[in-house]
Formats: sequence, C-alpha cells, structure tokens
Amino acid sequence: MNKQTKKGFTLVELLMVLAVVGLLASILIPTAGSIRESALKTICKAQLSQYINAIVQFKSQYGYYPFAQGNKDYVINLSDPEVSKQFIEIMSGRDAQTGKPASVGGNRKRIAFHDFSENEFYILEDDLYSLTQLADRFNNPNIFIMIDGDGDGFIYPKPSLTSPAKPRAKIRGSITAWVESDDLDRFPGYALWEN
Repeated sequence: MNKQTKKGFTLVELLMVLAVVGLLASILIPTAGSIRESALKTICKAQLSQYINAIVQFKSQYGYYPFAQGNKDYVINLSDPEVSKQFIEIMSGRDAQTGKPASVGGNRKRIAFHDFSENEFYILEDDLYSLTQLADRFNNPNIFIMIDGDGDGFIYPKPSLTSPAKPRAKIRGSITAWVESDDLDRFPGYALWEN
C-alpha cells in the first residue's frame, strides 16, 4: 500500500510564522518612525541654517540685521503671520504673494538672499500652500530666530515651551534659531544648539 502525503505547512507552523512576522514588525515600525523623524529634524535644522546664512548675507550687504531693534538682543518670531510675510519679502527681495520684486524691510536693492521653496511654506487644510507663512517639514510654523543686537557676541535664547530645552548657558555667537513644539506636541521641537 502506497500512502500519499500532501506537502505543505500545518496550521501551527503558519501561526508561528505570523507571530514572528508580527514581532519583527512591532520592533521595526517604531524604529523606522523615529529614524524618519530624526531625518526630518536634520533637514529642518539645515533649513534654519539657511535662514541664518541669509540674515548674515543681509548684514554684510547693508551693515545691519533685518528687523533691528536698537542695541538689544531680539527674536524674530516667524510664527506670527505678518512677521513671517515680512521675513519672506526681506530675504527674497520679492512680494510674498505676487512674486514681483519689492523693496521691503531695508532690502532696497531687492537682493535675493534666500529663494524659498514650497517645502518651506505652511500647508493649509485644503493642501494649498500659504505663500506668506513659513513652516518646517513637520508643518510647524513655530520658528524663532534670535539675533545678537547688542553686539556682545552672546545670545541666550529662552524658548517658551518645554521643547526644545533652554541652553544651559549663553551661546557664543550672533544668531541662532529654534522651532518650538506646539501645545499638543504633535510636532517636535528642536534647536540649532542641540546635538
């Protein structure tokens, strides 16, 4: 008598494979999410550095910083829509809405210190871009830039929310920037003074 056996997986073997795949997915998915967030933070910090470079170029061209407020350190609050619009126009030398050359905020020569891409604008609920409001890659508009207005070579940023943390001491430098998390912590906070 010749008994034929069918080759295949038993139910127990299939369940074991599914359990292993589920275990691996539960380990890898959060790791991939944190890697993605870390990569986005790196891109966002590069964006902040570009803003700082544009401000330094403005100062080398005109001899003063944009938004100058006398002889004291000051913060450019880009979460304010009007300030954000002015910043875009000053740094690009163009009207934020029409794109036509404009002499705004002391940029009388209409020099393009920075060309803003659509990745830098706030995305509205209808998936359109706000051409007057900046945001990071997380779509967080809470961007702040601090400038050493008194010229002592030090700045001491004081973020208002818990993230990012305040630096432990004054920072030696003339400009720094940070992005604060929102009230609901949907967006991460980070700063250029952090590693």
